[in-house]
Amino acid sequence: MQKVFEIFMQLTKIPHCSGRTGELRSFLTDFARKRGYRVEVDRAGNVMAYGAKSRVTLQAHYDMVCIGSAPEIETVVEDGWMRAERGSLGADNGIGVAVMLHLMQKGVGADFLFTNDEEIGLVGAENLEIVLKTPYLLNLDSEELGKVYIGCAGGEDIHLLKEIESVEPTVLGRRYKITARAPGGHSGVNIADAIPNAITELAAFVVRHEAMEIVTFEGGERINAIPRYAEAEVWLPEGHSPAGGREGVFVEALDRLEVPIVKGGRAAAKALFGFAHGVRGWNRELDLPQSSVNLATVSLRDGQMRVALSARAMENEDLARLVAQSRSSWEALGFASTTEGRYPAWKPQVNDFARTVRERYEEVVPGAAFAAIHAGLECALFAQRFPDLQIASIGPTILDPHSDRERVEMASVEKIVTVVERTIADLSAI
Repeated sequence: MQKVFEIFMQLTKIPHCSGRTGELRSFLTDFARKRGYRVEVDRAGNVMAYGAKSRVTLQAHYDMVCIGSAPEIETVVEDGWMRAERGSLGADNGIGVAVMLHLMQKGVGADFLFTNDEEIGLVGAENLEIVLKTPYLLNLDSEELGKVYIGCAGGEDIHLLKEIESVEPTVLGRRYKITARAPGGHSGVNIADAIPNAITELAAFVVRHEAMEIVTFEGGERINAIPRYAEAEVWLPEGHSPAGGREGVFVEALDRLEVPIVKGGRAAAKALFGFAHGVRGWNRELDLPQSSVNLATVSLRDGQMRVALSARAMENEDLARLVAQSRSSWEALGFASTTEGRYPAWKPQVNDFARTVRERYEEVVPGAAFAAIHAGLECALFAQRFPDLQIASIGPTILDPHSDRERVEMASVEKIVTVVERTIADLSAI
């Protein structure tokens, strides 16, 4: 475990936010070549290190969601957990990358695929130009010890745009700055955890004050993160004050200068407050959300209102309907809508490789079981493109990814390394 975390600490010193991964890509290619692997890099930034006589491809993505102080990462170890000060840690999926590099150092017989920009729409996997030469693929991007993942949600991003007008107030008043803070979290893994959405909370505050008008409104950090921060400048006529703040909502008085207010701003706030962020349906068989929508980002300024949503579902048909419904509801309010970043669901399926992974897992973690996850995994795209490829996904325990509370249970990493090594050694049997 110590060697894995030594490598992970190296990775935290190399900036690798999604969309800005070039420095880490160079590190990975140099690392592999120095250890005798044949390296191939495609136009999407994916890196493959081919080993000798490989039967399995190990795969992890090397970009991270940067929240708070990231990519400046100061690690802290407390009670067997590692986290970062004031930002995301990048354990998702940096721990998987570190495990793979550790195994490369040991000369383990496998191919190693490092995919790029997973966190902004599975970009690397979608545009993969590299040939997978093994019959099996083990993804290391799952985040719960004791689970062998054999299915995941599909997803699609929705972008909304509406032109807005501003008008001058007809009476004297005062401006205020209103901010909302919330814990944040992963828009798939944490969507059922009743985490407040900072955008929703801020919109609720505006709606509750009937005389309040909007000057600007901004919120959210990433399309795949539950918003932890939102901020608005608002205006109230004389004789009114924003009293009775909600928990997590803060008020700061500004000046009395008259400023243009958004025409229809209150209707915009009501639309944000009324949108059903969160779980839309529950899968009782898998005991996880069947479908969900994350109200991800909002920008209302400079003559435009922009809203971004992230939809997920465990079945492709459910995803298509959810996206169509969401677009329709906002289009009825005068918004233009577009979509991007669609990736398919990975239908749960137990194969011989998955059974082997679970058998080896049970030797290390008794009771290890098959599972599915309400988040996107690159496995879905690999399964679609390579129908004969047998796939499974495992990983250590990582809590609250895509937030400044992200942390990894260090002991679970050692167990994952053991499971991977035993699985590779056992592949001659299938």
